[in-house]
Amino acid sequence: MEESIISFFEQWTEEFGRAVEMFTGERPTLGQKPAEKGQAEEWEANRSNYQWWQQEAEEPETFRAWVGAVESCWTALTGSSGDTNEAKDLFQEIVSQANQGAAAVLSASFPHPIKFGSVSLASPGPLPSLRVAQISVSLKSVTLPPLIFALEPRAAQILEGPAPSPSAKSDTDTDLALDEAKISSSALDRLMDLHFPVSVLLGQTSLPIRDALKITSGSLVELDRQLGDYVEVTVHGTVVARGEIVAVRGNYGVRIKEVISRKDRLALKNAA
Repeated sequence: MEESIISFFEQWTEEFGRAVEMFTGERPTLGQKPAEKGQAEEWEANRSNYQWWQQEAEEPETFRAWVGAVESCWTALTGSSGDTNEAKDLFQEIVSQANQGAAAVLSASFPHPIKFGSVSLASPGPLPSLRVAQISVSLKSVTLPPLIFALEPRAAQILEGPAPSPSAKSDTDTDLALDEAKISSSALDRLMDLHFPVSVLLGQTSLPIRDALKITSGSLVELDRQLGDYVEVTVHGTVVARGEIVAVRGNYGVRIKEVISRKDRLALKNAA
């Protein structure tokens, strides 16, 4: 199997474990193993036992990824207390975070880093025609049914990155960029227990004092955003991302759609 595919399997497994911990507070023990001869055919025969989540990388280079899980696995990983639909939605968010995280790390040096679109419930084509791995899962010392992770074959070439041009960075620069991305990902593990205030800004407006003094219970205050506009996620008053409001396990949440640029993040870091 192509090295770039195996690297994605490995990074995805790491990001998936981190996403489960972020949403549920529990870090599963995971392992990945690319399909051996005959295994894909075996999994294909039992594909109806799995719920499948599909996500596609966005233009200009596209490929699709699928995650298959039996119900007892995805409900356990989401800490479901009986609401199947709620657990399914939460698992979908976890899958999306894992795909986005793996793509961000492995394409950090690309001129156009890989980004994924929205997740949908959709089955893959025949598994023997795809690049497939089995993800072993253990949570709280309980072994759960494994996941199946699949990629389209064309993902191998895309994950290798664009061919270098005469004006492109040297191999050394590329290796340094990849190392930096991996170090950043590893550093995140050491910061998991730190807390910082995150606020979501629905909108804002300005009012003359005379109008502000007239506000009573039931008054309407018009904000500077239209219905459907993204809300802003701020840290210490600085916008770090934008997204849409969603319901997560009975609470409001934000599905991140845009993250500020690397340049802006560095500026924020220097300001801090």
